[in-house]
Amino acid sequence: MDKNIKTKPSYNQDILKILKNKYGYSHDYIRKSIRGDRVGHISDIIKAEYNKLNNESKKAIENKADELKDRK
Repeated sequence: MDKNIKTKPSYNQDILKILKNKYGYSHDYIRKSIRGDRVGHISDIIKAEYNKLNNESKKAIENKADELKDRK
């Protein structure tokens, strides 16, 4: 008997706070927009901006990790 295990996606909380302050929508609405449960112009903008900020944060972390690795 196989168990169907679904994992909840985790979102960058710092980016969620930034988007909440910028647009004034709730964290729930923003998460649903990113996930695709909400449709519309604003939801598309929120999703695109989240993805852009998330990619930039990952790049910044990788760059900093490379700098620390090179110092050794």
